[in-house]
Amino acid sequence: MDKQKLIKGAIWISVSALTIMIDAGLFYIGFNNVERGSYTIITIAFLLFPFIFLFAFKGIKNILGAIFY
Repeated sequence: MDKQKLIKGAIWISVSALTIMIDAGLFYIGFNNVERGSYTIITIAFLLFPFIFLFAFKGIKNILGAIFY
């Protein structure tokens, strides 16, 4: 098992979790601002959303690469 790849994978998974929390907050704030006519925050939240999957994919790929190498 490659420990460096495991550490890298864990870091990517933690970045994904952090992005999920930030994006959830942005969606909450954004949907409240939509009622007032401001679409800036909700647009940022939707642009950040695909990065969650990218970071999670990189983390899972690194972890599985370390285990099944």
